[in-house]
Formats: sequence, structure tokens, C-alpha cells
Amino acid sequence: MNISVNMRAIDTIKSEILSEVANLHRTLAECDEINGYDDVSDELATIIAMDYILARRLGIGYGAVDAKINELLTIAVDNNHELELEFSDMSELRKYISKR
Repeated sequence: MNISVNMRAIDTIKSEILSEVANLHRTLAECDEINGYDDVSDELATIIAMDYILARRLGIGYGAVDAKINELLTIAVDNNHELELEFSDMSELRKYISKR
């Protein structure tokens, strides 16, 4: 019984993530410089929060997700990822996460 409830929750979370990703793409396609960035922020926050919740449902702790993100960012920095070379995105996010 508990397994089926957890599986249903996982399916619900996956559906919400996919729906928000679709909403994000739609919003970005329709977005202009003045309007819409609040919606983008809401959609990104929802996607990130639901990813953490999905990880928890799968038995992966929040700290483990943060550690994996940090590891991936370190690899991207070390491998001179294009976004890192041009904008320092990876190292900036890595600094932010390590301060949390």
C-alpha cells in the first residue's frame, strides 16, 4: 500500500515538473523585455522545488542533491564549459551553493 502511494506521488511530481517546463518554454516564447519575468521566476522556482521533492521521494536527500550539483559545476568549470568561459555562470552558482 505504501509503495503504491509513493509511486503515485512520484508520478504526480513528474507530471508537475513536465507541465512547468512546458509552461516555462511557452512563457519564454511569448515573453518580452518588460513583462513576463515574474512568471519565468515562478516557473523556475516551481521546477527546482519539485526536483528537490522528487529527489526526496526517491530517497535522495536535499544535501545529496546539492553535493551532486556542486560536483557537476566543478567538473564544468574544470572542463571550461562554454557558459563558464564566457559568463562564469558555473563558478558563480557553485559559490552561491557553497554559502548555503
